[in-house]
Amino acid sequence: MNRRSLLLFFGLTAIAGAAFAGDLPDAWRAWRFSRTISSEAPSGLIEVELPRDLLAHSANHLADLRLIDDHGKEVPYVLYTDRGGDPIIRSSTAKMRENSFVPGQFTQVVLEVQTDALFHNTVRIDTPESDFINWVEVAASDDAHLWRIVKARAPISRFRKENLEGSQTIHYSENSARFLRLRIFESARQFPVTGAAILTYDTREPARALVPVPASFLLDTSVPPDVTQWSADLSTDQLPVTEIVFNTTQPEFYRAVRILTSANDKEWRTICGGEIFRYKVGEKLEESLRVGFPENWGGRYWRVEILNGNDAPLTDTTLSLSMIPRFVLFQPAEGHSYRMIYGNAAAISPQYDLARIFHFQGKPSGSIVLAGPEGSTFNYADPRPYTERHPNILWSALGVAVILLAYAAFRALRTPAEQQQ
Repeated sequence: MNRRSLLLFFGLTAIAGAAFAGDLPDAWRAWRFSRTISSEAPSGLIEVELPRDLLAHSANHLADLRLIDDHGKEVPYVLYTDRGGDPIIRSSTAKMRENSFVPGQFTQVVLEVQTDALFHNTVRIDTPESDFINWVEVAASDDAHLWRIVKARAPISRFRKENLEGSQTIHYSENSARFLRLRIFESARQFPVTGAAILTYDTREPARALVPVPASFLLDTSVPPDVTQWSADLSTDQLPVTEIVFNTTQPEFYRAVRILTSANDKEWRTICGGEIFRYKVGEKLEESLRVGFPENWGGRYWRVEILNGNDAPLTDTTLSLSMIPRFVLFQPAEGHSYRMIYGNAAAISPQYDLARIFHFQGKPSGSIVLAGPEGSTFNYADPRPYTERHPNILWSALGVAVILLAYAAFRALRTPAEQQQ
């Protein structure tokens, strides 16, 4: 490569680098990364979805996120997480009118709703049984004589030997019937039911679509066949994962799932358990392939286990992770441009009046603006103490001190011997 080509190459590299990097005002040089929002921000409320790699490069779970204008002035913002509307759950006590067993067929439980004119769609069974998977049929009646099936087949389970609680909750078609009949299909003996609660789930406005989290799950072939285990390294512990989705070609199944995380790939903790299933009721397919859990921060390493029992592993199974999207909301001033800065481990969460006085019903309705590409701070000033930024110096000084102490000890030992001569 000749000199002219080299100069052209380095020139283009510098131009490309300048497009994704820049200086920050002195007050903000401790922030490693930045993203422009808009050179001409529109009027009214602005809504910016935070890119996934912004969260990954945040130093402390977005506590370091700041918004500044083109004069370097800090701009208040509200961090909004679209979780959707939490379901409203109303409950009613249920009086057990019958608890019987038909040998070779099922346990039958008849419940009476104790609240008049209550629309309900869920029943939760109380049982002391520790390890089981059973199918349940739910029927409703206004007089406990004429029954209509509101859920033809649904699973209940518990796996306490695996430290998993399973699920003893069944959802069915909403109705206002006074009586519910449960048939639990365990033919060998009566299934113990000590009580039940009748619930009403009212779902609210759904959340926006979850954001996929890149993860390459590797199958572990060294574990016993009663467990299928995958592991993944997300390369960061700054992504608030909240759901794992399974995909498989297996036509029918019901399996327990355990999800674990680790900060160092050595010490693991279980963050949740769940169940996945697929089965047919007539021509209708019932399936649940998602396991959700409270947002998990701090898990760089992930391990997912499917408990197979005596069944063969599921066929052609793949996994994916997702997280809830996050947004920055702020009120721009006319004629100003803005940028988000982040990547400062020493920063703490800001406190703005805006977060206390800003209210909206449902989802915010601001103008949606996309964040620009990530840029590195040219004039970055590492806020850490000098010894943390240069740990080798501390170790070198310690090594020198050890050598000097050893030399002094050696000299002290030789001195008496020389005096005796």
